Amino acid sequence: MIEISHLKLVRSLYKQGNVSDAADSLFVTQSALSHQIKKLESLLDGSIFVRHSDPFKLTPQGKKLLELANDVLPRIEITEKQLVHSEGGRLNIAIECHSCFDWLIPTLDVFREKQPKVDFDLSLAFSFEPMEALKNYDVDMVVTSDPLDDKQFEYLPLFDYQMLMVMSHDNALSNKSYLQPKDVKDQTLLTYPVSHDRLDVFNYFLKPAKVNPKTTRKVELPLMMMQLVLNNQGIATMPQWALTDEQQFKVSLKPLGKNGVWRTLYLAVRRADFTLDYVQDFSHIAHRVSFENLTNIKPTQVK
Repeated sequence: MIEISHLKLVRSLYKQGNVSDAADSLFVTQSALSHQIKKLESLLDGSIFVRHSDPFKLTPQGKKLLELANDVLPRIEITEKQLVHSEGGRLNIAIECHSCFDWLIPTLDVFREKQPKVDFDLSLAFSFEPMEALKNYDVDMVVTSDPLDDKQFEYLPLFDYQMLMVMSHDNALSNKSYLQPKDVKDQTLLTYPVSHDRLDVFNYFLKPAKVNPKTTRKVELPLMMMQLVLNNQGIATMPQWALTDEQQFKVSLKPLGKNGVWRTLYLAVRRADFTLDYVQDFSHIAHRVSFENLTNIKPTQVK
């Protein structure tokens, strides 16, 4: 019979990539873990990982167990925490944009007062696939503008926002009332370090017109991106509320197309967590705080 300890063993092996580190993470000796592996493989009548492989690889049986571990163990861990802390819980949030901090931090301040027993954390979703992390219980909520057609997730809409092109007043495009895709052909486009298929400016403005900028430059820090824009070393897309009043005065903001590109920002959660009180509380607080603090946003239209 497969036990919880077996699932923890396989998950640790996969995460650590070798028996020695897996043993350390499980607080057992390497010989004890090797013995547990042999017992599990005897039970399954097959290996759970490929010996002497580099990089580390699970066998098909091992992958099946890992899939079960990723489904079962996080549920057990969250339920244990909720039972111990009564109305508490965990809310690890992955965000896909630096500018989300402008409404997210005030939201967390209010949320902390209302739900003091809920542990929360923030992760930048640039270096991993956030929806896969949500599915695997590595995070509990994803702030995203790209909902997936997947029955495992529920989406709580926050607001609609307009993406604008930000540029120096010295840029040749600054005298236009709005931009067309062809206007970007001779420009350096500054983006955050994610693939183009995760960027609205490509998906909803450039790709449909089959246009690419002259060059793209990946920039991690918003402060550095704004400095490059002010120096007329590139242009960037972002919502108006991502800029301070002082920054808005120093740059030109142009809609993408005559009617602009409007997107909806969502809070994505697992369907099983959708009715949790603290998830609903966070959504209501975030919605209220956003409209109190942000400009150039509007209620989400029913689709």
